[in-house]
Amino acid sequence: MCIRDRYQRRVHGDFQYVMSLWYLPLIISGALFFGLIGEYYFLTGESVVQTVDRYSAANFHEILSTHYHLDLTIDFDKSILSGSIVHSFKSVRSGVKIAVLDARDLAIKNIFETKTKKQLSWKVYSFDYIENMKNDQLVIFFSNPLNNDEQIDITIEYATIPTATAVSWVPENQTFGKDMKFMYTQCEAIHCRSIAPLQDGPGVKSTFNATLRVAAPYVAIASALLVSESQYTIDDGAKTMKLYEYAQHIPVPSYLLALVAGHIEFKMAGKRAGVYAEPKILNQSVWELGEMDAFMSIIENILTPYAWGTYNVIVMPPSFPYGGMENPYLTFVSPSVIVGDRSSSFVVAHEIGHSWFGNQLTARNWSHFWLNEGFTRYVERLVIRKLYGETKYICQCRIGMYGLKDIINGFIHDKQEEFTKLFPNAYRAGPDDIMSTVAYDKGFLFLVYLEGLIGTNNFYDFLRAYLTTFSYRSLEVWDMKNIFESYVSANLKNSTEVLKKINWNKWLFGVGMPDDVNTEYNNEFIQSALDLANYYINHKEGPANKAIYKTYIVDLRLIFMRQLIDREKDLTPLAMKAIDKDFNITYNEANPEVASTWFRLMVKKSCKEADPRAKEFLSNIGRQKLVVPIYASYVQVDKSYGWKLYQELKYKYHPIAQRRIEKLFN
Repeated sequence: MCIRDRYQRRVHGDFQYVMSLWYLPLIISGALFFGLIGEYYFLTGESVVQTVDRYSAANFHEILSTHYHLDLTIDFDKSILSGSIVHSFKSVRSGVKIAVLDARDLAIKNIFETKTKKQLSWKVYSFDYIENMKNDQLVIFFSNPLNNDEQIDITIEYATIPTATAVSWVPENQTFGKDMKFMYTQCEAIHCRSIAPLQDGPGVKSTFNATLRVAAPYVAIASALLVSESQYTIDDGAKTMKLYEYAQHIPVPSYLLALVAGHIEFKMAGKRAGVYAEPKILNQSVWELGEMDAFMSIIENILTPYAWGTYNVIVMPPSFPYGGMENPYLTFVSPSVIVGDRSSSFVVAHEIGHSWFGNQLTARNWSHFWLNEGFTRYVERLVIRKLYGETKYICQCRIGMYGLKDIINGFIHDKQEEFTKLFPNAYRAGPDDIMSTVAYDKGFLFLVYLEGLIGTNNFYDFLRAYLTTFSYRSLEVWDMKNIFESYVSANLKNSTEVLKKINWNKWLFGVGMPDDVNTEYNNEFIQSALDLANYYINHKEGPANKAIYKTYIVDLRLIFMRQLIDREKDLTPLAMKAIDKDFNITYNEANPEVASTWFRLMVKKSCKEADPRAKEFLSNIGRQKLVVPIYASYVQVDKSYGWKLYQELKYKYHPIAQRRIEKLFN
């Protein structure tokens, strides 16, 4: 086995590998040690088989869970999920004696063969490969070795713990209605193992059913199609339970499993799209997200038909840490998107784009993450360009470049240049730590570069061929490279010349910003925003035409703010006060992204009059993109106060956001 050829997709050899319980910890440790690029190889007597996800202990090179059935009771009193999961396993080689599943802090109660009820032995081992993140491996021993292609159903009875990393239990006072609790899960990247024992890696796709039980009047939803809804009573009729049956017929990776329960209602927002939300914000949300049908049609007209039937979103409680999460049939959207003018609704265009790239066609492991996000960023901006016009498109590209440069500079400052690559070696860092806008916007730039080489129409043809070839599968960047080169060779007369121009190693493994494509997006409107910011910085007051700021779309206001950040050394508190006097941003800015940038600056410039509003902002929003930069400013100017403020508000944030914030202070 040629370890030095670490970027090779397949390696063949005649080595012998024997899996046994005795050697299991040693084999996993050694395999991880040799996982030079986020993957490692298991050996068989025939060849070196499929690359394996370094973040998963599962032996899916031997056995696959093709379907699972969750039957869970959502217990708001105990803050746990309890019940069972039935795995339908299929062996992919002969002599399989065990199934190894990913788990995290699960209370396993019983494991047996589903059909025969025969009890099975099992053992939980530590899988602490990832720094500062506990993981387990649940090893189940079969009664007899499985033959190749043999199927077996295994039932695991278990319960989660109240602090399961994927589950958020939101108290009444942190919901919009203030009347009922709320529960939601966030499984990406490797948190589904805290909900259920399974093969928790994007390289494994399964169909699933979900039976959800919850006390009335709560509503329970899964990222699947609703099959039935009924009620029954317990405790001698004293308590009414609601029973929901869901089915996901399209194979999906575990990170797309999503469960929600709360005071939730539903309303259609178009012919094919609908919105779940708490009643208090439902109508507002339906209007705000009313362009979803248009987003879908634009994408379908360029790519392939939408495969999932309906598209539904749910507006989450404020603690949700992301702008959106692309769970099929149940996309999560941050309430920070609901701003009253549809200026942030393109976030949903991104999540809809994942219906093709990420959900339908999925990166095999987290080192290939950009295949999900880079392509989806491209689709998102395609929608923006066609629906909103060139100016908004160019503004969004420029804003994306700001974020990309920031994260790359941050990684380089922290001596983590590896994470500036499109294809990073994560070492022992967890995927939550390395997921960044690099995958989104550096990936976008690479695709724009390829589009420029072969032309837009040809590039659209390539995207359709790519989707048709790999739909419902997990793949690696080499698969994408091969089909791109095949398409170019078959369809372009100058294919040899075109392919010679592409330095794949530089794009995939190069550190820092790419230099093969334009990253300076500009036009007259952007220049106007830059000039206005520069005037305030240089003169400590506004120009005669300062009222132009009030005509800016949100994107231009963000670019105005960004220029203040880029010239922060020249920016004085006096200039900040002049801007606030003219536009009253501290108290009147409705867009959370603009407000977040403003408070970030006010804190760094020690403008104490903004502290009460900054605190109010931090207490009402949990989206880490919006809160982390403000805490970063406190770290620089008043770390003790920032830490005290965070401790006061910590309970309002998701564990993923908590981890990011605490890394700043540590």
